[in-house]
Amino acid sequence: MAAIVTQIFRLRAAKQFVADMEAAANNYYLFVGRSSPWTDDSTPPAPYDNTHSHTTEVWQNMTSLKKLANTDLQFAAPRYQWISGTTYAEYDDRDTTLESKKFYVITDNNHIMLCLKAGPGASTTNPDNTGVTVTGVIDNSASDGYIWKYLYTLSTTAANKFLTSAFIPTTNLTTNPGGAAAQALQDQWSVKQGAVDGAIYNIKVTAGGTGYSASDNFTVAIDGDGTGATVVDANVTVTGGAITKLLVSAPGSGYTKAKITISSDGSGSGATARAVIGPKGGFGFDPREDIRAHYITINQSLTGDENDTFITGNEFRQLGLIRNPYNFGTTTVSSGGSLRATKSLTLSGPPAAGEFTNDSTIIGSSTGAKGIIDDYDSTNGILYYHQDESTGFTAFTVSDDVKIDGTSNTARDVTAVGDPDVEHNSGDILFIENRTPVNRADDQIETVKLVLEF
Repeated sequence: MAAIVTQIFRLRAAKQFVADMEAAANNYYLFVGRSSPWTDDSTPPAPYDNTHSHTTEVWQNMTSLKKLANTDLQFAAPRYQWISGTTYAEYDDRDTTLESKKFYVITDNNHIMLCLKAGPGASTTNPDNTGVTVTGVIDNSASDGYIWKYLYTLSTTAANKFLTSAFIPTTNLTTNPGGAAAQALQDQWSVKQGAVDGAIYNIKVTAGGTGYSASDNFTVAIDGDGTGATVVDANVTVTGGAITKLLVSAPGSGYTKAKITISSDGSGSGATARAVIGPKGGFGFDPREDIRAHYITINQSLTGDENDTFITGNEFRQLGLIRNPYNFGTTTVSSGGSLRATKSLTLSGPPAAGEFTNDSTIIGSSTGAKGIIDDYDSTNGILYYHQDESTGFTAFTVSDDVKIDGTSNTARDVTAVGDPDVEHNSGDILFIENRTPVNRADDQIETVKLVLEF
């Protein structure tokens, strides 16, 4: 049995993810963790997709979480830069491999252009030469043979936050952004308003026939359920007795099907062609549909210690997304901006320099509890730690004195035992990524960019 998951399904899944994240009842968080080294820190292991990994390992190693806002994500599609001398594919509603092809580009001016008709070879005329064209097409057929459709321009905000070397962000405008909005958004709205449903911008020759002459008078009949699409005689190209190109004179509108019939007053015969019909709503009505934007790009910045909830002075090696974790000890969905996932011990007396080093194992004198140090706040005497199968899960108590396991260091009295901000094993782990170590400092800002494919 042969089957496919359509790009419509993928985009729908991406839309549902965004809608779920934007719902008032839900809170999504970026989490980081794994301060302890991998077996080989230069080659992180692949994360596992199983219950133990989601509900146990990830939570045991998690150190901090930061809430995502609606403005921290956007739809995205693979990035194809316009570069002179590159051959691009044309949009074709019957191309079964279109999604793997370069059928749209981003230009140096951050304009996104869709290729309606490709030339006979590489593109050499920059569509940026024409630039923003909110109606009609950018017709370079007289130079390199390419015809482009301007879709939108990245706003400065979108480019700075979401544009990467591999992906370009896109969004669908549902309301008029207004005259005070960025020019890029105003232009995109104009494109949307001018989009033509069921237009035919390209007619592909499927057989050139024989015996035709450039001096023939041609009639190209376009019969379908739309109106207004035409190809005039002057837009028929004959080479070596065969018809090699048809250029649309007017795209018309309202087509969902069309049959092309070619006739002439000469002796030629056998030429056939088919129409390429645009997407529902027309090109530019929803650019997510046009360029198959079933990816979601997420951008979140981590600034210093994020109000004493994120570790500095130690690394993280794992990050991911979690939906609706609970506040510790409750079933109330967390809503804080940034949260700690580690437990803590408040210790009496100032330790000797370097006494509690990151990733060392501590032990309690009374309970025998063990934990692995994630961070030590020497100013306030607070030690943040996690436990895993190597340490066991015995709880520390205020009856404990703690020291580094296996050393003769002076044990420090535990004066308070602190809980994490979030309930471990709550919520849904949606995404996990293992990385090489990322070391953080108090004055440091990390920008984390994730791309989810649906």
